[in-house]
Amino acid sequence: MKSGNWKNAFFIIILSCVSFGVYVNALHGDFLVDDEAVILRDVRIHDLYHFTRNFRIGPGQLEYLSRAINWHISAADPFSYHLTAVIAHLFCVILLFILCNLLFKNRVLSFLSSLIFAIHPIHTEAVSWISGDQYVVASVPFILSLIFYIRSGRSVINLAFSALFAALCLLTGNAVVMLPIMFILYDLFFRNRATDDRRLKAVRWWGIGLILPLSLLCMGTCLFSRSKFMHLIFNFRGAHYLVVIVKAFAYYLKILYLPLARGLYHPFAFNSMDIQQISFTFFLGIFILLVLVIAFFKLRKDFPAVSFGIMWFLVNYAPYSNIIPVCNIVSERYMYLPSAGIAIMLAAGFLWVWDLINQKADHKKLLRGTAICCLTAFLGSYAGLTIKRNYEYSNIIMYWQTNINNFPDGYKVYNNLAATYYAMGIPENAIGFCWINLMVNPRQPHVWCNLGKVYRETGNLEMAKYSYAEALKIDPGYFPALEALKEIKTDKDPIKEIKK
Repeated sequence: MKSGNWKNAFFIIILSCVSFGVYVNALHGDFLVDDEAVILRDVRIHDLYHFTRNFRIGPGQLEYLSRAINWHISAADPFSYHLTAVIAHLFCVILLFILCNLLFKNRVLSFLSSLIFAIHPIHTEAVSWISGDQYVVASVPFILSLIFYIRSGRSVINLAFSALFAALCLLTGNAVVMLPIMFILYDLFFRNRATDDRRLKAVRWWGIGLILPLSLLCMGTCLFSRSKFMHLIFNFRGAHYLVVIVKAFAYYLKILYLPLARGLYHPFAFNSMDIQQISFTFFLGIFILLVLVIAFFKLRKDFPAVSFGIMWFLVNYAPYSNIIPVCNIVSERYMYLPSAGIAIMLAAGFLWVWDLINQKADHKKLLRGTAICCLTAFLGSYAGLTIKRNYEYSNIIMYWQTNINNFPDGYKVYNNLAATYYAMGIPENAIGFCWINLMVNPRQPHVWCNLGKVYRETGNLEMAKYSYAEALKIDPGYFPALEALKEIKTDKDPIKEIKK
C-alpha cells in the first residue's frame, strides 16, 4: 500500500479494532488441556540458555521460540500467551486485507473478506486456546511470503523478502508445504504476464524448485514426529479410508458456514463405525468438491475473487484433509488458514448480490436495505458466537461442560474428563468417567482402550484384558487394543516397567 492512502489506513484501523475487540475477553483464559504439557511442564522453554543451545532448524521451532519468550515474560501467567495469539490474529487479518487489495484492486471486497475472517467463530480454538496458537503464528509468514511473491513481477527485492518469509515458514510446521503450491498456482492462473519480468520468472521457478522439497521434508518430519497419535485414521482400512476423507470434507464445510456446534471434541470424528459407512453425506461431499473444481476454472476470468478463494481453501485444506493422516480427523484449529478462502468467497458472493440489486430498476432502496440487514445479522451472529465461545476457555470445567452441551453426542467428552484426571494422577476418577461414558454408549472402542490402559497401569491386568477385549468385540481390527494385548502377554508387571 502507498503510505498516503488514507482509505486503506482507515479500513485497517477498523479491522484492527474489530479483531482485537472480539477476542479481548479471551485474554483472561486459563491454561487448558495440552497447555500444561507444552508450557507448564516443558523444561525446554523454561531455560532460555538451554533452549538456545538445543535450538534446531525444523518445523515447530517458531512456536517453541514464541512460548520460550512468553515464559520469560510472564512464566505461568497465561495472559501474555493469549495476547501473542490475539496480536498474531490481528496481523493475519490486516495482511489478508493487503493481499486481497493487491490481487483484486477492490477495497470493499478486501475489507469484507478480512472482516469475515476476523470474526469467524471457527478461529476461537486457534486464537483462544494457547496450544492452538501455532496455526495463527504460522499464518503470518505464510501470507507475508505470498504478498511479496505477488509483488515480485518486476522486483528482485520483493522476491528476496518472499524467500525470507518462506524460510520462516519452514519453522512453523504444516503450513509451509502448501506455500510453493500457492506460488505455482498463482503464476499459472493469476499472474499478469504482461508486467512479468522473464528473468525474475526464471529465478522464481528455481526458488520454488528449492523450497518445495524442503517443505515436503518439513511436512514429513512433522508427521513422523506425531505418528504415535495417528491410530485413529489408520483404523479405517481399504476403501473406508476414502469414505472418511470425503465425509470429513463435507463436515468441515458445514462447520465453516454454520459454526454452531463447536468444541475441541467433535463426536463426528470418533463415531468410528458410522463415519466409515457410505451415506448421503459421502455423495454430497463428492458433488461439492467437483462443483468447486469446475467453478475454479469457469469463474477465473469473470469472478477472479471466487476462483482465488476456492484455490486458497482447497490448497490450504489439503494438509488436514486426512489424505495424509493427521492427529485428529476433524479439528477446528486446522481450518484457521483455509477459512480465509471461505471468507473471500462469502464476501464476493455478497458483492455479486449487491451488483444484481443495483441493476434492478424497481425497489432498489428496499432490496439494498434488506441486503444490508442480512449482512449485518450475518456478521453480528458470527461476532456474537466468537465472543461467547471465548468465555468457554475460561477454565477446564466450563470448557468440557460446554463441549458436552454443544453436541448431541456430547457425553463422549467424559472420555476427555477421564484423560484430564489421568494426567492429574487420579486414576480412580479417570476410571469412573470412562464407565459413565460407556454406560451411555458401550460401542466406543477407543474408550474401552483408554479404560484398559488405566487398569493396566494400576496393576489390574484382568480388567485391562477385559477392556481391550470389549474394544475388539466392537472392532476386531482396532490396532491400539491389539497391540496392548500383545504387550500384556509379555509384561507381567506393568507397574515396574512404568517405574523403570
